[in-house]
Formats: sequence, C-alpha cells, structure tokens
Amino acid sequence: MKGIKVNLGGKEILHGISFSTDGGINVILGPNGSGKTTLLRTLIGMIKPSEGEIQINKRIAYVPSEFFPAQMKVRDVLLSGEKKRKIEDYLENAKLLGIETFLDREFSSLSSGEKRLTLICKALSEGDLIIMDEPLSNLDLANKMRIMKIMTEMAKRKEFLITSHELDVLNISNKVIIMKKGKVVYEGKPSDVTEEVLSEVYEVRIRKYEVDGKTFFFVES
Repeated sequence: MKGIKVNLGGKEILHGISFSTDGGINVILGPNGSGKTTLLRTLIGMIKPSEGEIQINKRIAYVPSEFFPAQMKVRDVLLSGEKKRKIEDYLENAKLLGIETFLDREFSSLSSGEKRLTLICKALSEGDLIIMDEPLSNLDLANKMRIMKIMTEMAKRKEFLITSHELDVLNISNKVIIMKKGKVVYEGKPSDVTEEVLSEVYEVRIRKYEVDGKTFFFVES
C-alpha cells in the first residue's frame, strides 16, 4: 500500500497510508474511528482510493467485523461463491475451529461467536492472505486462544493481516501497524512498541510489562 487516500462523504478518511506486510501475522491497532476497517475494505476493493497504489500478489480471503444472518445452512455459507470447491475442502479447518458438528444448522441460528468462527473457517480454507477485521471480537476466552494458536501455526504458509483491540495479539505478531485518525503513526516490530506510543494513540495511560518472555499491557487507572 503506497500513498493511499480515501474520501467518503466528502471527507478524507485515510491520509496517504503506506505500509507493507512482512509475511506471518501482521496486526493493525488503533482506536475506534482510526480508519482500520476502511483500510481493509480498500485493500479488498470494496472502496476505491482517490490516490495511491495497492499491490497484492496472493489470493485474498476476507472476514468482516459485521455480517448479515444469512438464511442458509453453515455448509452452504462455506461453499458460497466457490463453485469448484467441495465441503471436504473445509473439514480440516472446521475441526480445528470446532464447528464441524453444526454444518447442517442454519447460519442465522448461530451465536455471534459461532458465525465468526464459520467465516474464519471459510477464509482459512480459501485464501493465502487472510484479511480479518476484529476476528477475536464476540469470542469467549477459549476461542480467542484457539484462533491465536491457529494463526501462529499457519503463519509459516499463510499470511495474516488483522485488526484488533486486543493488545495481547502483539505476542504472536510479526509486525504491527498502529493507526490514529486515518494515519499510520507506527510500523515495525511488536517488541519496539512503547508505552508512550500506545498511550498517545488510545489517549489513556498504558503500562507495558514483560513476564516470562511475553508482553502485557495494562490501562493505568
């Protein structure tokens, strides 16, 4: 992504965004309204930039943060838009995600977390570059840990670009991009992210701690 500008409703939302992914797990952080979702939608072609250049050389699969409750079975959601695929192509990831037991349930009857797991299964089975908007939202603790473990295990053969409000994902990421008000304010190694950068971006005092080789962040009251 180089010099990307996006205008929506007469207002510039993204201001000359430039960054590259480095393979593995790439995480985009930032508060609500920072432009994270607009950036992902621009990457997949839903939104046309007014300026800039995008280069992608991998098959993209996208998991949105919000979705409509489709009136169709889970297996049909997985197969939608993929004429050359069979349900067997999705079973390995369905088992990893724990959704193999409700392939014949109506998608609309699932919980928010189950719907998200279904769409993540579809993306993991179809894409080489997995773009996910808030993939950990609406998931319980066990499923959050499951998704992070799966991404870590698959990061050698697939590339991930995700947005998140969970600062713990820095422990599994290879690169982090931090946004505020439609601009990139940091791009680099997760280990180099400072308390000062996060505190300025989120406008709260954030403390950084290292415990057993892992980094934890806490909001100071």
